[in-house]
Amino acid sequence: MTRLLVTGGSGFLGSFLVRRWVAEGRGEVLNLDLLTYAASEARVAEVAASPAYRFLRADVADREAVEAALREFAPRAVVHFAAESHVTRSEREAARFWRSNVEGTRVLLEASEAAGVARFVHVSTDEVYGPIPDGAFREEDKEPGEGRATSAYARSKAVADDLAAGFRGRMEVVVLRPTNCFGPWQHPEKAFARWVTRALRGRLLPVWGDGGQVRQWLHAEDLTAAVLLVLEAPAPQRVYNVAPRHDPEITNLELARWVCRYLGLPEDRVVLTAYDRPGHDRRYAVDPARLEALGWRPSEDVWRQFAETVEWYRRREEWWGPLVPEAESLYHEEEAR
Repeated sequence: MTRLLVTGGSGFLGSFLVRRWVAEGRGEVLNLDLLTYAASEARVAEVAASPAYRFLRADVADREAVEAALREFAPRAVVHFAAESHVTRSEREAARFWRSNVEGTRVLLEASEAAGVARFVHVSTDEVYGPIPDGAFREEDKEPGEGRATSAYARSKAVADDLAAGFRGRMEVVVLRPTNCFGPWQHPEKAFARWVTRALRGRLLPVWGDGGQVRQWLHAEDLTAAVLLVLEAPAPQRVYNVAPRHDPEITNLELARWVCRYLGLPEDRVVLTAYDRPGHDRRYAVDPARLEALGWRPSEDVWRQFAETVEWYRRREEWWGPLVPEAESLYHEEEAR
């Protein structure tokens, strides 16, 4: 039975891996999570009573706590999801993002090496590359350090990405760079979840600028499949992009309008705002060919995944409803009405 330590296992993405690991009987899992605002114990409630599940409330930047957890649990592998991840919050709290995303990653890497961890999977982001007007980035295109990353969030993840890659000769490290994730249990501060929850409450759907920003929308289950694949691969490469191939590409405006159409609402509920995030990157795109060569494929129908996610939110207002006031407080008053 394999022991796995997952950081941020009560977060949106980490909880998908924790639930699947336990449900499929893959072994024991230790969920190390600080339980910040972005975490929710409800996400792992269905497996919390399992003898295969353990939980430790701890900060990944707390060296003493992390070293003790690794020493006592002795995992074969570590998957590092824990991070501050909201770009708007990073504009106001850059120091907190640096501590969690950079220093926390450094502590976890060093402690994992000392504990003899066999494989370390670091979950990064496509934002480490920066924007690209045409084409798609390949794994070797990331520039050193902060490179072309724009937001405080992206810059912290770019540095953490390099830290993880730098340990490759000291232990087996795999870096995953996923694109914009969505799915059930996502906090309503994030774009798609925000549009859905606002639409369900009969509010306007604000889209920044002209809405022409392009993202590759990746369901959290598809990212989980990628994590499991690289955990099990006999000789994985150092870095993998994790991304679907949308043809045609999906703009923010198109996706917000789709939410209205799906819910039977008039498209004029979507409003373009005078406010736009400073340095709002126009287009992200990465090439997933390397991961596809390993056997990974995302769902063939992202619009079905969007629809299933909307239905989940329709059923679970008791979870997301209490989160809305604080999430909405982040946004410019002009577009949060």
